[in-house]
Amino acid sequence: MENLKIWGDNIPFNSGKSKMDVMDVHEEYTMEDLFVKYPGVFNTKVDYCDDMSGNETMVYREEILTGRAKETFDDEPILIPYLVPGSDKCVISCPGGAYLMKSMDNEGEDVAAFLNAAGISCFVLWYRSYPYKTPVMFRDCQRAIRYVRYHAEDFGINPEKISIVGFSAGGNLAGTTVEIFRDTQVEEEGYQPDEVDKVSAHVNAIGLIYPALTFEYSKTFLQCIVDREILKDLDKRNELAEYYTLKNHIVEGDPPTFLCSAMDDELIPALEICEYANVLKEKNVPFEIHVFDRGGHGFGGCNPTRSNPMFPADISRAEKWKDLFVSWLEKTMND
Repeated sequence: MENLKIWGDNIPFNSGKSKMDVMDVHEEYTMEDLFVKYPGVFNTKVDYCDDMSGNETMVYREEILTGRAKETFDDEPILIPYLVPGSDKCVISCPGGAYLMKSMDNEGEDVAAFLNAAGISCFVLWYRSYPYKTPVMFRDCQRAIRYVRYHAEDFGINPEKISIVGFSAGGNLAGTTVEIFRDTQVEEEGYQPDEVDKVSAHVNAIGLIYPALTFEYSKTFLQCIVDREILKDLDKRNELAEYYTLKNHIVEGDPPTFLCSAMDDELIPALEICEYANVLKEKNVPFEIHVFDRGGHGFGGCNPTRSNPMFPADISRAEKWKDLFVSWLEKTMND
């Protein structure tokens, strides 16, 4: 099956303007420059960074030069379908990448492979990210859920067996869509809602794998989704960090949640999913949580050929998350 364009001809938030007008790209930067000299949002010791050139050069190389994204604000979000004949349940997978790029192999293709092997259909979402800002990526994720539910019969999917899983920033994407945007509608001048917009955007289960759930400890990452000029104001920065911290939005009746991380994750502390789990418990939301002693950040589909040189780690223990997730998902979808 071909890739599925989730929006119609009228894609909200696309302006046609050049991304180069708002990005400081340096083709001469080395890999070391991107992460050491000009780390931008990866410098978690600060709350705001003036120089995003390393991050923006990464976006240019990983998204634009590869052809995944366009040089103008004309990107077309897609779902890549991996369907299992006879399966009545599915998972929408949201790859991470700090909202700068998307790990479409490790947290997309490899995730679809193990889900398919377990008899579960999967749709991998390619969503708009930097230099797009909120609410664009969250509206893409919301639209993806609605799209799958609207076309559920065509895919052989039970519309009440649609789950979502997100990794790192993809976990933030999935969580923000479920907890903050919920079933609201697109508000963008010139956008005309269609039949897909009329169906529910709820999910029946959500998996959050080494997810970014709070901006309170790392406000600098807000610059990946919020206009930087707004964030120069300290009060506004603190206000937005609190608003986009997902535990503040959990309510009773939210979908069953699967949480997973590793204690040696140096980018997103496992403490975040523990705090989140405590609030889920307070709100009577069913959940399952797993914290491995080793696994680092970005173990994803646990394919050793996809190892991330940025975050080298022993993933032999964390690999168990796949079986645990499938077991939990089967039970949750059949209850």
